Amino acid sequence: MSDNIIQFEIKDKKAYLEINRPKALNALNKNVLAEIKKCCDILKNNSSVHILIVSGSGDKSFVAGADIKELQELHNKNREGENFSKWGAEIFNSLEQLPQITIARIQGFALGGGLELALACDFIIASENARFSLPEVTLGLIPGFSGTQRLRKRLGTARAIEWIATAERYSASEAYTFGLINHVVKHEDLVFFTEQIADKIIKNSPLAVKTAKLVIRSGENCNFQEACDIESHQFGHLLNQAESVEGISAFIEKRPAQF
Repeated sequence: MSDNIIQFEIKDKKAYLEINRPKALNALNKNVLAEIKKCCDILKNNSSVHILIVSGSGDKSFVAGADIKELQELHNKNREGENFSKWGAEIFNSLEQLPQITIARIQGFALGGGLELALACDFIIASENARFSLPEVTLGLIPGFSGTQRLRKRLGTARAIEWIATAERYSASEAYTFGLINHVVKHEDLVFFTEQIADKIIKNSPLAVKTAKLVIRSGENCNFQEACDIESHQFGHLLNQAESVEGISAFIEKRPAQF
């Protein structure tokens, strides 16, 4: 990855994407966004990778928002600001649509675009020192990478409006109470705990896990009955696959399944 602003590694069925700009608190600039897109392009057709863990370098910050200097350069540039927002949103959509389970592993600040990045992952695991906010209104802006919509889906309309309109900064325990994040752990346990969760997922049928994510996500874009029909179709499809044959046989024979 260019200039090492992204550290990307694939190991033991897991991919690791670490934003590596600790002196800038891992702020998102155009180069970082472009590298995230490259990582997504690598992973979208890689069936050997089951998990993506997204993190930020250092202890102070996951991602402390967008690069303010780059935003300043977009002043009075007609539609360049809108195009930048659409481009960033498309990249985060690419992350959200990956077939792998994606986990945001957060320490320190997850602000602005950093929280939007985390919301594009399937779920969030945070250390006790994590802090969350969408403070764009303090800059005369709003979240621009689909953060308004993903926060609304995660927290509900009323809570999302309050978060964004107040620009309040929330602790990890508060974010957990609101349902923004799945787990809060001690800072020194963050990496180990995230690996434990990833390993639990990897032990299961890769095709079933991938399909479960696909079906759950499909419910965001259709009505309840349509989503249930998709579920039934995929359930039947899985019953005709080798992994379900192995899983059911292993259960009957009281042995671990070999997926």
